[in-house]
This record gives sequence, structure tokens and C-alpha cells, in this order.
Amino acid sequence: METYRNEKDNRVLEKINDISSDMPMFVRRFANEYLVTKNKAPRTVLGYVGDLKVFFEYLEKTQGIPVRQISYRTLAELTADDIQDYLMYLMRYNRRDPNNSKVIRESNQAPARARKLSSLRALYRYLIAHDHLEKNVAELVDMPKIEEKAITYLEKEEVREVLQGAETGDALTKTQYKFAKGQQMRDVAILTLLLHTGIRVSEMVGIDLQDIDWNEKRIRIFRKGRKEQYVYFNEPVREALQDYIDYERKIPQEDVNALFISRKGQRISVRAVERLVKKYTASTVPMKRITPHKLRSTFATNLYEETGDIYVTSDALGHSSLETVKKYTNLHDERRRRAAEAIERAYYEEKNKPDLPVEE
Repeated sequence: METYRNEKDNRVLEKINDISSDMPMFVRRFANEYLVTKNKAPRTVLGYVGDLKVFFEYLEKTQGIPVRQISYRTLAELTADDIQDYLMYLMRYNRRDPNNSKVIRESNQAPARARKLSSLRALYRYLIAHDHLEKNVAELVDMPKIEEKAITYLEKEEVREVLQGAETGDALTKTQYKFAKGQQMRDVAILTLLLHTGIRVSEMVGIDLQDIDWNEKRIRIFRKGRKEQYVYFNEPVREALQDYIDYERKIPQEDVNALFISRKGQRISVRAVERLVKKYTASTVPMKRITPHKLRSTFATNLYEETGDIYVTSDALGHSSLETVKKYTNLHDERRRRAAEAIERAYYEEKNKPDLPVEE
């Protein structure tokens, strides 16, 4: 997994360098500090740099200053009204593909605008900390209000139907079933692993064979921010993985260690898993648009309903906001074991349970 992770990070670092090379030097230094000192994940920093590129191009359009010549003084002279005008600009902003000049439509919704404002605030904080600016004008503008949407997830019965449809092939058309032959056990293992552990698809595709500890029934993964962690799995996951490895997994052409292999003999990609999830859920739950992230939501919702413990749920998902002191590693491991057992009960045991109180 580490080789795969390092190669992936190196590609992102190259993108950061390419984008920041066309911007003022202080943006590159800002990116370097977040990478080296703050130890932010490369993909997170790439998001910051990409957002700042949009902002500096906006300044070039509105103030006539070439991007590379934008200075500390330029930023110091901006007002809250200027930042508000920028957010209005984002609502109608689209960029052009540099290869063919076609318009590429961007997400102009509130979450995208909020992320760009957050990136701008981070740059101002960096410049203030290094005595280049005195005031964070971006902090004077309120974050765009983001409306909370109902979470889409699979009910317990739907989970069973999706997995059964994948195992029998009933979830597929005849053409799809014919194409899926030779990979069906892999697909079942992927769906089972995502639904029973709640890991992100990016975490899953990076798993290597040696990351699986069969004795402890756990898998080593790397969470966001390159944080190494173990997730524990239950008996359905063990069976699905072993069936795939013993009877269907082919020796890959390039990355020998990868757990999940594509039809071409390479490590499976995130995009391929997204297509796989869509394919197996389209006929089973046609009224719901299911993605790998929705499977993560399914795990979280059903786990919390089963346990009533927000700390177990948060820990199992790898969230840090509700983590207790880091030294309690054994407690975290026990929580994750409980999570693996609880999600198995939630999906496969029919029983009458009293309604759990909803935590405010």
C-alpha cells in the first residue's frame, strides 16, 4: 500500500508544483508550509492551490494585474466587498478546457463557494502569521449557508438485496452478467467490504494483500491526512475476501501486491469501483442514486442505529473530531471490533429492538 500511496502522492505533488509555478511565489511557500509543517495531505493542499488559482485569475480579470505580479499589497487593499463580489462571480464561473477551449461547467453551489472562501482565509492566515499582512479580510465575509440534505443510504433489507443480487447475478442484465463473469467474486467482496467497514473507496483501492491480518481480522488502511489505522472486519467480509482471493483473483501484471485487480490486470481504480457500485444497485434500488460514499453513509447510519453510540460510529469511520486522547489505542481497537460485530448483527439478525433515542 505504501508504494501505491507514495506514487499517488507524488503525482499530486507534481500537480501542485505545476499550478503554483504560474502564481506568486508566496502561494508556493504557502503550499509548502501546509505540506511540510502542517503535514496536510497532498490532495488537500492541491484543493487549496486550485481554489487560489481561481481567485487570482479573478483578480487579473477585474484589476488588470497579471497573476504572477499580484502582491501582498494587492491583497492588503482588498475589502470585504471585494471578497463578496468574488463569491458572486463564482456563482456564474465556468472555466475552459485548455486543450480545446470548451467550457467546463463548475459546481457553483454553496459548498463549492464555501470551500474557496475557506482556502482564501487559509492563505490570509498564513500571510498574517509571516508578517506580510495585518488583517484577514476574508474572515469578514460570512460563509455561504449550506442547506443540509437528507442522507441517502440503504435500509438493512436493501443491503441484503444488493449483496444477494451481486452474489446471484440477479442485479445485472444478461449482458452485464456475461461481462461480469470472472469478476463476480471480486465485486461481491468489494461491496461487502464497503458496506461492512464504511471505509472510503480511495482507502479500499489502496489495500495490498499484506495489509490483511487474518488472525486479528483487521486491515491496515491509510485515512485522510495519511493517518495509518486498522479497521476490523467480520465473518461475512472474511468469507467474501477469501473466496475472491482463493478462487478468482488473478496475478496482476504490474502491482503484484494490490488486493483488488481490474480486468486489465492492474490495481482497480476509484472510478471503476464507482461504476461497479452503480451497476449493482441500479436495479435493486432504482429510486436511489447509490455511490461508494452512500455505502459509507449506509454503514454509519445502520451502525449508529444498532449501537446508539456516536463515539463507536465516529471511531469506526476514522473521524478525528470525536476521538479521545491518542494514547487510548486499545480502547479504539475494541470499539472497532465492536463496530465489525454490530454491523453484522444489523444486516443479518432479525430481532425486535426498542427505538433508540436520537442524540441531539
